[in-house]
Amino acid sequence: MSWLEGIHYQGRQWGNRALDRHLRVGVTGLSGAGKTAFITSLVHQLTLGDQPAHLPFFSVVAQQRYLGGRLASNQPLSLPRFPYEHNLRHLQQRPAAWPPSTTGWSQLNLTLRYKPAHGVRARLQSHSELNLELIDYPGEWLLDLPMLQQDYQAWSHFCWALFAQPHREALSRVFAERLRQADLNNLAELELQQLTDAYSALLQEFRAHAGTYLHQPGRLLVPGELAGAPMLQLFPLLPEQLSAPSPLLQKLTEHYNSYCDYVVKPFYKQHFARLDRQVVLVDCLSALNAGEAAMQELQQALRLIMQSFRYGPASVVARVFKPQIHKVLFAASKADHVTPEQHKALTLLLQQLLQQPIKHSHYAAAQSEAMALAAIRASQAGYIEQGGQKQPCIRGFELGAAQPVTLFPGDVPSTLPTAELFKTHPFQFPALAPSTLDVQQPLPHVRMDHALEFLLGDKLR
Repeated sequence: MSWLEGIHYQGRQWGNRALDRHLRVGVTGLSGAGKTAFITSLVHQLTLGDQPAHLPFFSVVAQQRYLGGRLASNQPLSLPRFPYEHNLRHLQQRPAAWPPSTTGWSQLNLTLRYKPAHGVRARLQSHSELNLELIDYPGEWLLDLPMLQQDYQAWSHFCWALFAQPHREALSRVFAERLRQADLNNLAELELQQLTDAYSALLQEFRAHAGTYLHQPGRLLVPGELAGAPMLQLFPLLPEQLSAPSPLLQKLTEHYNSYCDYVVKPFYKQHFARLDRQVVLVDCLSALNAGEAAMQELQQALRLIMQSFRYGPASVVARVFKPQIHKVLFAASKADHVTPEQHKALTLLLQQLLQQPIKHSHYAAAQSEAMALAAIRASQAGYIEQGGQKQPCIRGFELGAAQPVTLFPGDVPSTLPTAELFKTHPFQFPALAPSTLDVQQPLPHVRMDHALEFLLGDKLR
């Protein structure tokens, strides 16, 4: 945006922040956790789902004080816009399809209008407004934040310790052998790019292989506007190649430092340093399907990422000059892929998986809540008769299937499963496609009203 446009935009933000009428919400989650679906549903609920029967636990709607939400018209034209309408088109086509994964950062601004419940504003104003900013980005980029706490050598040791894990070791052998044959004195452009391409191919293999979550640098998977940039010629040398200085070690160290300084730090400052509230989405079910190593790596990835955020109570000064996250919603996504009776166990599993980050947010005096939800419900829950007894089940379309299925997906463990349980009881929770949706109706959901109440309820009173 132009400098004048930027000044006007920032001025409006500061003014609304000082009056407590501006909220910046970041939706955090690794690739596949459901960030795009969550933001699309949240916007749809706020603009079209304002009926008490649809959002019974969203107090401003239940009390019939909500006057509606509109996509803001003052979002700077130079800011990438979250493709809300494009995502809806995917969900409303026949057959319905999930929106495509995010390939770059984007933002969407909304203006929410409501009647104040009490106080001076309720007596003097017919309505009040809250400006809401929603931030989206590829989950792969989030994984770069822990790199800010390491130098190149520490990062290389971390990578190869990770690659030595049993579920990664076989895939990493080819690249390790390629590095052993590399001439550390050769800085030819072709050689450097070929090594980078080999490492990028390894990351692609890891991502395609169920059970891996930590892929760094994330821009090698989703480069965005940095495609072809020299600083993306970046890969970890083997531990034995780090013990003595070499031209290649020096070059990769320079690229690593540049990547952290010119990509990761600005990304954090622009999108995360000014967050007021945060949603942390976790796909526990896919990790259970992938096995013990996947659950352990998911827990490690989330712990490393959450250390990068600043938490604490809200104040007028903090809102304007140094925002910090004072409310965190930890959400187990895809709750519609199991029966409702399993939602409590899914929430307890999420709490144990995120035990350390939740304690960190509590220590910083931030409010937090954990729940199981489905931003866009893809199944119907019910019961079937079996042996003279009612058994819970769900009905929906598995991905790629032409006919719906009725099934009991299985029990969700309420604690992290032991290695023995993973060996004797493989999990097979289904992957569901969205149901065909009615264009005139708000998107079906599971507990999005609870999520909206936690995130926005106190600001709409």
